[in-house]
Amino acid sequence: MKFSEKKNRLRLLRGASRVFLRKGYAKTRMEDFVEESKIGKKTLYEYYSNKEEVLKAAAEYRQSKAAFKMQRIRKNRFLDFPGRFIRMRIELLDVWKPSHFSLWKELQDQIPEIWRMVKEKRVQLIDREITYLLEEGKKLGEFRADLHPDLFIMALLACSDAVYQSGECPTDRRAGISELDNIFLYGIIRRGNEDV
Repeated sequence: MKFSEKKNRLRLLRGASRVFLRKGYAKTRMEDFVEESKIGKKTLYEYYSNKEEVLKAAAEYRQSKAAFKMQRIRKNRFLDFPGRFIRMRIELLDVWKPSHFSLWKELQDQIPEIWRMVKEKRVQLIDREITYLLEEGKKLGEFRADLHPDLFIMALLACSDAVYQSGECPTDRRAGISELDNIFLYGIIRRGNEDV
């Protein structure tokens, strides 16, 4: 693939992500991608024949990007384990924003086959990084040995959902996130020889 083609596809996928998050799947038209990403209609149709293909590619791009950021955090040896874990949680909360919840709900209800694809890709990319970090935490004695990665991921999603669905202003949400962190982490972190 030529550099100019990669650049156009990247610009298109970034623009498509913004459009889907802003308008939802049902209200989005192919012309919206052209307007948002400033590429020609002909170029768009050379890459993708319909908005379903664009959505799949955009979802995979965003998830790959998030997984790469989390992998960099996990492998960052300039930070101690607690520092890497905190950064990972912050990154995850930034990935799951309020606008994502409405799009995810729309996909679940109206296009379940795409929703399943998005979930499977998330498991392959993002959940894998979380699992690696949690396993390292267990080996270091930072987490309870019986902590299951799926439970952690589900709880983190629920915390994120609760914070963003609360209707509070962003500053209040951050305080809520800190409080949820305290409640959530209370059950999984080891302190000395005793489970907290």
